[in-house]
Amino acid sequence: MAIQAQLYSENLGFPLCGSQDVMMMDNGCGGGFGQFAFNVQQQQQLQQKLQQQQLHMQEIQNQHQHQQRNQSFWFSENNYPVSASKNNNLLTTTTTPTDNSSTHPSMACPSHSLVAQVEKHRQEIDQYLKSQNERLRLILQEQRKQQITTMMKKVELKTQAILRQKDEEIARGACRVMQLEDLLRKLEMENEAWKRVARENEAMVVSLNNTLEQMRERASCCMVNKEAEDAESCCDIGNENRGGEKEEEEEEGETGDSDMEGKGLKMSMMVCRGCNSRSSCILFLPCRHLCSCKACEAFLDSCPVCRMPKKASIEALIF
Repeated sequence: MAIQAQLYSENLGFPLCGSQDVMMMDNGCGGGFGQFAFNVQQQQQLQQKLQQQQLHMQEIQNQHQHQQRNQSFWFSENNYPVSASKNNNLLTTTTTPTDNSSTHPSMACPSHSLVAQVEKHRQEIDQYLKSQNERLRLILQEQRKQQITTMMKKVELKTQAILRQKDEEIARGACRVMQLEDLLRKLEMENEAWKRVARENEAMVVSLNNTLEQMRERASCCMVNKEAEDAESCCDIGNENRGGEKEEEEEEGETGDSDMEGKGLKMSMMVCRGCNSRSSCILFLPCRHLCSCKACEAFLDSCPVCRMPKKASIEALIF
């Protein structure tokens, strides 16, 4: 019994009712993450401790069985059992007046009870280890779920950020497309306007060319008529009314003066309005004023006569 007390109270660290303590510990943890929610390191330490206790129990059991085997019982002729044991190299014998029927059950009972208790505690330890393993499995499963949930949240946040960036890029692209479409429409309208101006300018050039041709034809006709009139005047009687030569000379002088004044007026009208020195040879459009020379035309943005903005200009060839 002293060996049993040493085995169960000191070495194992569990009382005889260890299963009840285990059940109380199981009930006290609340089936979740209470004060007995061991982590992996604590579980390993607990398993090592329990394995050491099991080994120690087995050693004690082996020692007890070895002591039982070393004990020998001798019975005398009077059926008195003799027990012999060595202690400090001394042999002592004791005799007790007992019979065989009462000796064998009393010696076998402690060994059987010891084995039963050891088996019971082994089962309790196995059950405790199983419960701790199950609890550890649940804890690891819960941690894995939490890690997966955290990872999914991070991935979801990153995905949402990327989607927002893509949406912003799509919105900027759509805005850019709208701007380009507006610019294209403006360019098309401007192109149509320039085409219209070009057609107008072409029509104006054609009309001006026609006008110049008509003026040339009229000028040639006037020259022919003037030559014919001069020829007719030469064929008239030259000596008729000679007394009026002085008067005719005076009249011719007056007409000459008037012709010089007309020529001076025309020359002043043909002078460039920009430099007032060279003759005008550039026709401004759309006002159609012939009022600038070729050198001054590049520096004029509007007509010097009517101040209308210049859209185009044509060089007039006057003979």
